[in-house]
Amino acid sequence: MLTRPTEPKTMTGEEPKAALTTSITHLLHRACQVADSVFNEEAGKTGLTTRQFAVLIAVANNRDISQTGLVQVTGIDRSTVAEIVKRLLRRGLIKRKRTRLDARAYAVRLTDEGEALLGEVEPAAQRAEERLRRAFNGQDVPALTEALMQLVEAYPSSK
Repeated sequence: MLTRPTEPKTMTGEEPKAALTTSITHLLHRACQVADSVFNEEAGKTGLTTRQFAVLIAVANNRDISQTGLVQVTGIDRSTVAEIVKRLLRRGLIKRKRTRLDARAYAVRLTDEGEALLGEVEPAAQRAEERLRRAFNGQDVPALTEALMQLVEAYPSSK
């Protein structure tokens, strides 16, 4: 187990009000920043963000998925999914059509361009994943993954 130093004094030498080095909220936020940065270093030339990549993967794995389905599968909030879908449509990476069962809903699928870009970005995303895993002792990665899944499953309505 790693030990961390105590929270340093503030810039003015005072005792800190809260410890950022032990704040789960702060550390998860920082970890997301690191993960996004590593993904961008590996896959930046594709112009995809980590969330756009997640949506493309969800669409690839669930042909004709609805935008509501994308929210459920990715955990990305409804308004952000709508914006991501708009951007991916503009780039010609996905297409959508009204569903037969519900004229208000859209079924989303990859275009040929979307499949091609996904094929290009997947190796870059895998390299990013490997880089992030190397930051941990190999034995810690399954425990980290399990802990993160436990957190996500504990708050399913936080989407």
